[in-house]
Amino acid sequence: MSLHGCASGLLFVIVFAGFAAAQDAEADKLKKEAEAAYTAGDFAKCLELATRVLTQNPKDHRALNLRASAHVELGVVRHDVKELRLGIEDARESLRSGGSGEIDYYLPYMHGMNSLANLEGRKEHADVVLQVAQTVLARPNLTAEQKANVLFQRAAAYRHLKNVDAAAQDYQAAIKSFPGHLGAHVGLAENYVVAGQMDKALAAFSAAVEMFPNTPIVFNNRGLFLQQQGRLKEAITDFNKALQIEPKFAVAYANRGFTQQAERNLPAAEADYSEAIKLEPKHPLFYSLRGTCRLSQLNIDGAIQDYNQAIQLDPQNPVAMADLGFAKYFARDYAGAQAAFDQSMAANPNMRYLNPWRAWVAVLQGKLDALPPILEPTQKRPEADRDWIDQLVLFLNGKISEQDLVKAVEKAANANLKNAQLCEAYYFIAERRAQAGDKANATAFYQQVLKTNAFDLSAYRGAQFATRN
Repeated sequence: MSLHGCASGLLFVIVFAGFAAAQDAEADKLKKEAEAAYTAGDFAKCLELATRVLTQNPKDHRALNLRASAHVELGVVRHDVKELRLGIEDARESLRSGGSGEIDYYLPYMHGMNSLANLEGRKEHADVVLQVAQTVLARPNLTAEQKANVLFQRAAAYRHLKNVDAAAQDYQAAIKSFPGHLGAHVGLAENYVVAGQMDKALAAFSAAVEMFPNTPIVFNNRGLFLQQQGRLKEAITDFNKALQIEPKFAVAYANRGFTQQAERNLPAAEADYSEAIKLEPKHPLFYSLRGTCRLSQLNIDGAIQDYNQAIQLDPQNPVAMADLGFAKYFARDYAGAQAAFDQSMAANPNMRYLNPWRAWVAVLQGKLDALPPILEPTQKRPEADRDWIDQLVLFLNGKISEQDLVKAVEKAANANLKNAQLCEAYYFIAERRAQAGDKANATAFYQQVLKTNAFDLSAYRGAQFATRN
């Protein structure tokens, strides 16, 4: 009997050992697949695979690290604080569960804390990154790439803390340690932009292009910089190169479209936005951009369709709501415009630039009871502290004259701002003249609006619709 019992026990041990070995093999397979998914940028798949491993072994530090990395990247893409915090907790657990000797395990933790600092605006998160980075950099036997990765994260923390000099030093040290560190090259260039050192920024972007001539993102990023500097043709050349390398680079299509729009090549811009949408149909910004491009071409139905799609994809986006309000206003759907403007302000009360439009659309509907809540904050503000938005609100409420409004433009800080304010002043003067039945003078003021060439302003687009120009 005892011999039989021993034999059963031995069989159980052998069977259990075989089962455990099979489980380990399956876990290793899943972790390799998760790592491949992460490398390919499929963070959702990486998350799912790593979670399957952790269901069987919650203390598997490699699986925890992979899931942490996926959570953080998804949090960054989605601007999701909850997702970031899940990644940070997984990163901490991976270190507690036996991964503290793995330098790479600290990276998702630092990346997560930096991203959380940016989303929440809390410097203490960046301070934590500085402390962790200092400890890790003090360890012996770091590889050149590991050192560069840690320096890169510390540089990002310094940038959040507005210490651009320290950030530049860390980016440069990361590049010196590991010249092929793409993030450090791009980060250095962007850091110079933040510092207002545009010559150095362009040199850094160009150095990245030379180092990574087959990487589309470096051409895209330099193109974006050139676009912001008003060097539109050079920017388009860079976006063309990015798309030559990667024909499915949706962001490069959108950036080229925006640049084409600035060049007033609106059909080409719309085509680029449409291509970006085809590649990434769930990206709300692409619909907003195409909507505005369509609005500039007086395609009001297409614009409204795009803005509605953007809001459907991002229901809390106040800018998309505002854009829809403008489109409905130009379509003379004043009730729809009022609703969209009010929803935008409810989502973000800081969007004060909508107040003149909210006031005027209330006048056009005869809803004068809606005016006092808009006018009251302006009237309570000391006269010396009133800004341009206040002046427009006062004018549209009949509190100052046309001459007073135009005179207020003289306070503009520079020529570009003065031109923009003149565009808006002439537009609302034209609107009031039109509402009073003075169509001839209204048309003359609309023409003055168009002469400003302030293409990006809603007032300019309003004058286009008013004159069908």
